[in-house]
Amino acid sequence: MLLITTALMLEAKPVKSLLGLTALPGMPFPVFSGNSETLVVTGSGAQRAAAATGWALGHFDGVRHAVNIGFAAAGPGVELHSWHLINAVRDESSGRLHVPDLLWDFNLPEAALATVGKPLQHDIGRAGLVDMEASGFFEAARHFLSPDRIVVLKWVSDHFSGQLDPQSTGGAFADSISQIIPVLKHLSDRSIAVPMEPSRELEVVLGRIRLTETQTQYLRRWLQGFLKRGGDFQLLLSHLPPVAPSTKAGNKRLFEEVGNVLRG
Repeated sequence: MLLITTALMLEAKPVKSLLGLTALPGMPFPVFSGNSETLVVTGSGAQRAAAATGWALGHFDGVRHAVNIGFAAAGPGVELHSWHLINAVRDESSGRLHVPDLLWDFNLPEAALATVGKPLQHDIGRAGLVDMEASGFFEAARHFLSPDRIVVLKWVSDHFSGQLDPQSTGGAFADSISQIIPVLKHLSDRSIAVPMEPSRELEVVLGRIRLTETQTQYLRRWLQGFLKRGGDFQLLLSHLPPVAPSTKAGNKRLFEEVGNVLRG
């Protein structure tokens, strides 16, 4: 399954329409779902984005990719109403940097993104785009997915105007959504789960750590992304003891350490 998040219903409506998604009642957030995509409207701000993304990834089984799309501001040198694939997300409050692992060429210009706490009416002096949600989305998604399975797509809504006209901006956004539908469909196709035979590397790791079935599925996913990115398997083994710890707490601590290595 592909998880799609937007901050605003204004951003969600054209996505829902083009993908043919229907509302799911009784959810804590507005949720729309289809055969292989689920769309969640998180609300504005990094904290709301993190809360809704974390909830969705914990609630829906089989999410293999997550993408955040929506409005962003940019300086006057960036084309208005243009789409950008985000290659770095910096939270301006904490200074924390998140870097997606971009494995595919989506034929979109790349840009760095800064996440801020409130709408800006002036340039913050950084090259790239500015939004209010991506760092929260990415932080929550990283607890479930490796960086190669997390994608941020932003559409330049304004040049730091601080305010948007919902009708004109929403109309322009809806007109442009067709540009990224192929990207969403690509990720959705990649998100169709297929049975995987345990790899030799996975068997080696499982010989040195005792995991629950759920933990094993996370490990399988993280290891696959780690190796696809060219990760050093010997580096991973250096973090593992020759024999699995004898206690549940010891295995849990080791699982967290291994997860940090695999997720980068």
